Amino acid sequence: MEVISARGLGKSHGRIRACENVTFDLHESEIMGIVGESGSGKTTLLKLLAGMTTPDAGEVIYGGKDGEKLSMFDIPQSARRKLLRTELGFVFQNPEEGLRMKISAGGNIAERLLEGGERSYRAVRENAEKWLEKVELPLDRLDSKPEEYSGGMKARLQIAKNLATEPRVVFLDEPTAGLDVSVQAKILDLLRVLSSEFGLSVLLVTHDLMVAKLLSHRIMVMKDGRVIESGLTDRVLDDPGEPYTQLLVSSILGDA
Repeated sequence: MEVISARGLGKSHGRIRACENVTFDLHESEIMGIVGESGSGKTTLLKLLAGMTTPDAGEVIYGGKDGEKLSMFDIPQSARRKLLRTELGFVFQNPEEGLRMKISAGGNIAERLLEGGERSYRAVRENAEKWLEKVELPLDRLDSKPEEYSGGMKARLQIAKNLATEPRVVFLDEPTAGLDVSVQAKILDLLRVLSSEFGLSVLLVTHDLMVAKLLSHRIMVMKDGRVIESGLTDRVLDDPGEPYTQLLVSSILGDA
């Protein structure tokens, strides 16, 4: 079953065509990687799919929990925001966009749980503790503010916050960017375990082909706002058909 369907998506920023005629489906429990160089349109596409940016052309269809199909941009903006705080999740490359830095880690997770309908203080507290444990953050840091966390801890807290309502789809924008290699490995292992445990559908934006290779089932390669190649991850990376993809693989994976 498709949980996200893009049909002819297009978006321009002035004269720059950031996304052009993108069409694909994301299925239940599938991890799809979106790769390409900086400026290829990856993050713009992710924000269009999440309903955070309005397209110039095309539509996004979301298959809700009750089986109802919603045209993302035919519903009110308030309803899109509600979806993004409950049934969808978005992990930003910059944690300061996804976390409130001046309230506690527990408070960040509590906000998401309250949006999801939880009203019991005790249940909120217990769930916040549960999610800190799942992302391997110490419970004695529950009342610490994210501004006091390391980069890797902020990344894990963002993941915990977004998964606390057990969403159907999570959007990940460069989730390991700027982290040490050892911390990256821990984040990737965590994402693998959690996506499997909760049957998440995931859209992963990354410029790092090794991250895409380790996490994704399918992959889309973007250049100048267009998807130029797509398919099963191993097939695309082991036997790329497009010259641009061949260049990416030889220059990045070839150095691994």
